Amino acid sequence: MNSNFVRSLATLALLACLQAADAAPSSEAVALYRSGYELLRARDFRNAAIELEQAVQLDSAYGDALYALGTAHASLQDFNKSALALEAALRHGTSRPELAERIPRLLGDLHFKAALKSRKQRRYGEAIDHFGQSLTYRPGNAQAHFSIGTCHLQLRQREEARGAFLAAIEADAGYKWPYVSLGNIHRRAGKLRQARSMYEKAISLDGEFADAFEGLAHVQIASDDLEGAVVTLRKAVDINGDYTEGFVLIGTALNQLGRHGEAIEPLQQATQLEAKNADAHYRLAEAHLGTGSYRDAVQTGKRAVSLRRDFHAAQVILADAHFKLGDLDKARRLYTAAVSDSRFKDYCQHQLAEMDRPPVEGG
Repeated sequence: MNSNFVRSLATLALLACLQAADAAPSSEAVALYRSGYELLRARDFRNAAIELEQAVQLDSAYGDALYALGTAHASLQDFNKSALALEAALRHGTSRPELAERIPRLLGDLHFKAALKSRKQRRYGEAIDHFGQSLTYRPGNAQAHFSIGTCHLQLRQREEARGAFLAAIEADAGYKWPYVSLGNIHRRAGKLRQARSMYEKAISLDGEFADAFEGLAHVQIASDDLEGAVVTLRKAVDINGDYTEGFVLIGTALNQLGRHGEAIEPLQQATQLEAKNADAHYRLAEAHLGTGSYRDAVQTGKRAVSLRRDFHAAQVILADAHFKLGDLDKARRLYTAAVSDSRFKDYCQHQLAEMDRPPVEGG
């Protein structure tokens, strides 16, 4: 049993004995309060809540019953009702000072839990409100500020998110998560220098923070520092061996560096981790094509195309492999399918023209 809950019950037991001497609540309200306490003690939270609700209906200023009602609702994970009861108890006061002193922290925890529940249900605006209420009672909670920022991101409110992440850092400069989130915001806005600074700060706080290494690698790739990105990503996958995207990015960077043979192993690792990862199969086909392993390129290219509809980049790689193997009909179908994509239009038209070119006599 939670130690805070045990202490609350012990206090409530004393209150149940002392309440009869208090002239404020009616005897009927006191009886319902005592009954509710006994049910709390028996962990029958639902029926305890019913008894205590009746007590506060008889006396809406009955602080001790309101406190007990808040405890019952919290145990039922009905955080909104619990917070309302405890806020009322705080307004009206309780017969013991230590109860009133405990309420603000309890309210901070309750609003935080309510916010997490709302966020899980994708009610992001509601979650932001609850996190804000939590900060009213527990100011300086960096995790609450950070969580507000994540909700704003879900609502595509980037500036509001940035402000929340900065507030989280101000509350606790050693809290690593907002640095990565700020880095992501800067990176997507094309502010690569600021993004790098945020990721490096996160890494300085936690040298095994895979998310920060991932963000830094994306900055390096965007800055055409592919060699640096490979080094950074290898650190990330050493930290997290299940980091599929890291293996894909390593392979992609090595392909772009022309080191196709080195790209095969990390890309195979990615396909083993996620057999249905179309990008991993596509990049593996690209690596096989670069090493001249055309049949392997066909096999992995087919897998990529089967996993994603209209995957034109993979269709081009697969077409190239078929072309190299002399399977011209298959190559033609794939080039024709991919030519509608503006990224590959010129290349596909060139390849189709090459296929239609009559052979040179005596060649």
